[in-house]
Amino acid sequence: NNEFNGADMFVGPNSYEEGRQAGDWANEKIGSGQAVIIMGLAGTDVVKNRTNGFKDALTDAASEIEVVDEQNADWDRDTAKDVCATFLKTYDDLKIVFCNNDAMALGAATAIQTAGRVVGEDIYLLGVDALEEAVQLVKDGEMTGTVLNDHVGQSHAAVDAAIAALNGEELQNYYWVDYVMVDKAYAEANY
Repeated sequence: NNEFNGADMFVGPNSYEEGRQAGDWANEKIGSGQAVIIMGLAGTDVVKNRTNGFKDALTDAASEIEVVDEQNADWDRDTAKDVCATFLKTYDDLKIVFCNNDAMALGAATAIQTAGRVVGEDIYLLGVDALEEAVQLVKDGEMTGTVLNDHVGQSHAAVDAAIAALNGEELQNYYWVDYVMVDKAYAEANY
């Protein structure tokens, strides 16, 4: 679901808006404190978009949440665990960890638990993808939320676009697939 420059067509989520969704939610529900961003593979559009979307949402809202650091963990769970552990030691008042995907958020969850921090009380953890394991952590209170990266919606939209192409219909350059913030209330009602 990475938006490649120069592609004739893209089917998937607007990764910038996914980042904004997480930033808007953090501003509304958490409101203030230091935040860090654990990013995926450097240089990819989805990393830039999710990161910038999160930060822009905070800036546009004149939020009291301050992004104090960001580092790449290359979509890797273990690398993200190490990055988060370092952030937790570096920033005594760290309140929010936003990860560009759930695999990294799962690593961050381990680091947070190892450090003796409590998600939902003294720190908040957000991811993107709504992986089954991450949604379960949200339900269990070990992760604050994740932005649904709707793989079913993406696959249906891609097939619909392929059928339209086969039928000779005019195609759009972008077929955006919806996203939603999956917090505990949403997870319990929908999963």
